[in-house]
Amino acid sequence: MLTYGIDFDDVLAPFVSHACDLANEEHPGLDASPKDVTCWGYSGNEKIEIVSKYYSDERVFARQQIPESAKEFIHKLMKKGRVYIITAVAPQFMALRAAQIKEAFPDFPEENIIMGANKSLIQFDITLDDGPNNILKSCARFPVLFRQPWNRSLSGMLSVNNYEEFFQLIEQIKSSLVEDKKIPQVPSVIALVGPSGSNKGELAAALEKKAFAKRIFSYSTNLCFAHRYISEAEFDSTDFIAQTVYAGTRYGICKSDIEEHLSKTENVTIVTDICGAVALKQTYPTLIIFCRRSREQMIECILEKDISNAEKKWRLLSMENELKNENLCDYAVRTENVTAAADSIMLLFEK
Repeated sequence: MLTYGIDFDDVLAPFVSHACDLANEEHPGLDASPKDVTCWGYSGNEKIEIVSKYYSDERVFARQQIPESAKEFIHKLMKKGRVYIITAVAPQFMALRAAQIKEAFPDFPEENIIMGANKSLIQFDITLDDGPNNILKSCARFPVLFRQPWNRSLSGMLSVNNYEEFFQLIEQIKSSLVEDKKIPQVPSVIALVGPSGSNKGELAAALEKKAFAKRIFSYSTNLCFAHRYISEAEFDSTDFIAQTVYAGTRYGICKSDIEEHLSKTENVTIVTDICGAVALKQTYPTLIIFCRRSREQMIECILEKDISNAEKKWRLLSMENELKNENLCDYAVRTENVTAAADSIMLLFEK
């Protein structure tokens, strides 16, 4: 039975939104919202600095309410394993926080409520948290980031946008723990995942050149990449089957682009991250392929890319986290030679 460690603030109950509301009430014209809080800690941004002063305000804690969706989430999760609510809260607010949890979850075991700021000392199979430091320092087997504006720059780790995606990820994790490799069917989605510099794009091109799989390009909010550009406003209004954030850039995959080719019995190849791949697997027959080269080669490739230094930094920092995702994939290929890698993928469909 798996163990789950679930964060409280902004995973089960809104927190930053209440801090914004109080800041707006006492600073007319501030007009702050959670979308403005793009980092945690000192930022140099006046709006963020004003909002952050309310993080220790008792009124913020008193306003917190656990929505029905969060209650349903915990009850459903309790049927899948042992659930712990772990929350970083100052000592003076612990009694209030405990009362909120017990009121919202009257059947939740009190001994499974853990309070303390140093979450890295507690080990779970799977943890869900929106705090960047909590995820980066986590000793959980599978730390999962709950996407919020203040963790948008983090890349490479497992991440979800909502509870539904978290349950999808749980199923993929369970599946990866059972060594039962199935023969893929035609047509299938071939999802290529791996660190930046692992030749994913080159491998997708090789599979298309061999007329084995049509490459589908995702939509991106960055003009510089080999994707279909889309503005932030357009991205928010588009219904993607899968969307993710990588090194601060948003990516989305449209359902119609995939189904156009699957309906013609054509395989499709998509370069994505592990979370996008898992989302695809919930809807289509999908083979998740992990791509990797030596660290030296991938680092060299990143440094040679025509992107900003900030972009290079985030890609380099995410590499070790992304390498851990290999265990969640169906197969892995070495991509020093993309032609050989493409041939090995094609052979999977013939076994």
